[in-house]
Amino acid sequence: MIDRYNTQIDHMFYARSGMQREYASYDASSLASIFKYAKRLEGSTLRESCDIPELDNPTRRKGSFGNAVEQYYFHYRINSDAEPDFGDVDTELKTTPLRCKKNGTYSAKERLVISMINYMSVVDESWETSSLQKKLHRILLIAYQYDKDLNPVDYLIKLVELWGIPPEDVPTFKRDWDTVVAKIKSGQAHELSGSDTLYLEAATKGSSSRDCSPQPFSPIPAKRRAWAIKSSYMTAVLNDMLDAQQIERKASECDLDLLSLVRKRFEAYVGLTEWELAEACGYRLEGRRKPKNLCALITKHILGVDEDARIAEFEKAGIRTKTMRLKRNGIPKESISFPTFSYLDLADRSFEESDFRTYLQQKYLFVVYREDSDERGKFILSEVLFWQMPDRDLLEAKRCYEEMRRRVRGGHADRSVKSSENRCCHVRPHGRNRDDVAPTPYGSFETKKCFWLNASYIGREIDRVEREQECLTADAVRARIERRSVSDQVIRVAELFAGVGGFRLGLEGYEDDGHPELAMPAAGPFVTVWANQWEPPGRPTRQFAARCYEARFGAGSVVNEDIHRVLDEFEAGTIDIPDVDMVVGGFPCQDYSVAKPLSQAQGIVGKKGVLWWEIYRFLQLKGRPRFVLLENVDRLLKSPASQRGRDFAIILSCLGSLGYSVEWRVVNGADYGFPQKRRRVYIFAEQTDDAWIPVDRLKDGVMAQAFPAEVVGDITEFELLPDPFENSEHFGRGLKRSPFLRAGAMRGGRVATADVSADYHGPVKVLEDVLVSQDEVPEEFYVDDDKLDKWRYFKGGKSEPRVNRATGFEYQYSEGAMAFPDPVDAPARTILTSEGGGSASRSKHIVRTPDGRFRRLVPDELDQLQGFPKGWTDTGMTDINRAFCMGNALIVGIPHRIGKEIARRA
Repeated sequence: MIDRYNTQIDHMFYARSGMQREYASYDASSLASIFKYAKRLEGSTLRESCDIPELDNPTRRKGSFGNAVEQYYFHYRINSDAEPDFGDVDTELKTTPLRCKKNGTYSAKERLVISMINYMSVVDESWETSSLQKKLHRILLIAYQYDKDLNPVDYLIKLVELWGIPPEDVPTFKRDWDTVVAKIKSGQAHELSGSDTLYLEAATKGSSSRDCSPQPFSPIPAKRRAWAIKSSYMTAVLNDMLDAQQIERKASECDLDLLSLVRKRFEAYVGLTEWELAEACGYRLEGRRKPKNLCALITKHILGVDEDARIAEFEKAGIRTKTMRLKRNGIPKESISFPTFSYLDLADRSFEESDFRTYLQQKYLFVVYREDSDERGKFILSEVLFWQMPDRDLLEAKRCYEEMRRRVRGGHADRSVKSSENRCCHVRPHGRNRDDVAPTPYGSFETKKCFWLNASYIGREIDRVEREQECLTADAVRARIERRSVSDQVIRVAELFAGVGGFRLGLEGYEDDGHPELAMPAAGPFVTVWANQWEPPGRPTRQFAARCYEARFGAGSVVNEDIHRVLDEFEAGTIDIPDVDMVVGGFPCQDYSVAKPLSQAQGIVGKKGVLWWEIYRFLQLKGRPRFVLLENVDRLLKSPASQRGRDFAIILSCLGSLGYSVEWRVVNGADYGFPQKRRRVYIFAEQTDDAWIPVDRLKDGVMAQAFPAEVVGDITEFELLPDPFENSEHFGRGLKRSPFLRAGAMRGGRVATADVSADYHGPVKVLEDVLVSQDEVPEEFYVDDDKLDKWRYFKGGKSEPRVNRATGFEYQYSEGAMAFPDPVDAPARTILTSEGGGSASRSKHIVRTPDGRFRRLVPDELDQLQGFPKGWTDTGMTDINRAFCMGNALIVGIPHRIGKEIARRA
């Protein structure tokens, strides 16, 4: 935006030099008139345009140019009003200085200050209602070339343009605003720093460190600050980004801020080594030396930016990419180096004028690899995060600079500042070899050196950033507890085997100002305070569900570790798990057999790796929380085939041994208006002194009220064996059918059970209700015509001879026909974990589009079939992994209905 005007501007400047100009007028109610009038400044100076001989006090130049433009050119009173300068047309006037660099290009000399921050009132605003947002909507920007030797009236005005935040940058500006305001709300206005944000910052504006203002949530006075756009962003804007490429966004990514967008794009690669990641991005490194810019190349590939282009968003935020390899102790393998310094410049320039200070104000994208816990020397991609040195550490870095400067001036350039002398920085050689030298102020030559950030310091900073993110999550949980407290009644929840958070979403609902499209109502005063999710066998590439959970509920919201190990650590006292009122979780149907009876010293012992026993252990360790809500496949009621109903009898007797009364219900989602036929058993248990008559609970219990149904046939009553071990050994032997029917209740070992038929008369959803528009379906989800026969074969009925490959045994295989394509005017079939991928399959859904083509279901549709908001799993994981998550999930509306009834009775 600047360079292309240089020739024209220079010509205009010389043509006008020495000319007198009359004051012109403009219509303050017309944007066109204001802009036309302002454009006359381009290529001239204020002395020429306003006939001003000089400013009264040229030594006080901070802001003097901008004030002069307002007073002498636009003829309005200088003010600091919250409203835009040209109120009739909602336009703010801003002037900004440019610095001409050695290569002839321009950069913004400083940040662009917009308006002062009122700590007391900003906490009552939202981004959408803020005065800042209004001012940033449209700015009349006047850029001038700064020259310290000139009076401000002689600065050459290089550019006059109307500018506003581009739509793609609004989410990042909003995130920055939210970050600053969140700190003020938490009583930390005195700790605000430019390192907190990317494009927008809270810049200090006081004349001294003692110039402070009160803040609303802390007695500690805070420095006066103003909203300002960072200089890196202004440099990018003023140079028009002619040689930079924006990250291409999908329609669903338009509202993502920059950090969220980058995290989402890297998600699919988490768990890969750097070499595997390079190969996935098309860079084969076998037998070749790794390029120094590999991290930048990988980042560009993942973000969809051309290899030889600069990333526009990174240019605006002044971001550089950097690979960080953290050893098992959390310390990086290497320190971070900066370019070599000149001994002559070091001796002559203060820290404030130094390149080193400029480097320290650089923002970094750390692509973090952590050393594998099993294989030493193997580093796998763990996370990405933005980092900038906090303001408080700049003072420590300044001490390193000044000490090295003192040594160089004193004739000791050979004596470097060691890492043991400064907690942030050190100095050491950085030449190609010992002969790569530079002159010193006293005529000798010394090996080239540079400043380095200490590896231990970077390790601590990465840990700090992650802990701060977790603190924000903890603060959000505490805030939800406070908001949902009604007469001190809050139901604190632990979610086991959490997946992507279906139980939490159904009970707690969802509210996030950054994602209003994902909002869901709460079932009651439920607040999830602890969660666990672990996908065996534990490889980082398989932990995508846990990362989705964190993306939606915040850093640190889920413990991504084997639950058995977690509980071992809790028993050992090395970690803590908060007290809870309710435990929820969906667990697989496994072998629940018991090895020892209750009477033995160790109590019940089940098979290792069977997750039910971790639930049982959790309930014991956490003092038998009041409520339990579990989900499983309905075959749990009748397994195993050799002892019908044994496994469920073990679960009921285990809960009974802990003092719980239990209800269960098999619920098919389609029977209650949900758009999917998904039959699962839900188990509700409660610690209560109330009279529980199992037969009555079939009609007036929590499940009966949440899912109205009519009893079909007779109600069966019987007694469980008193010990889980006895049930494991004897229950169901000789039975052809399980005694446990679709609904039931148990108290004190007494069971009542019956078959039921849904009694529902509410609204009904079908598959068609969740189908997205055709323009949202990627081409790869359509099935080619030449592959349709294979789909028809898998979906069709068949009776054919087959041979067991292992034994050679020949048998007749038969299966019935399925609908092809799937009808869209009825609820969908049950989603399985195999729903993803393009290969033909009997279990996958396939629909016919209005134009006659056939296609698979896209992940957004699978999210909605399970009752999640559209795009819930769109956190960067692959489409196959999104389908896997939904195949493992539950229908969110079911725990929501159960939760409403629990809350009503609590």
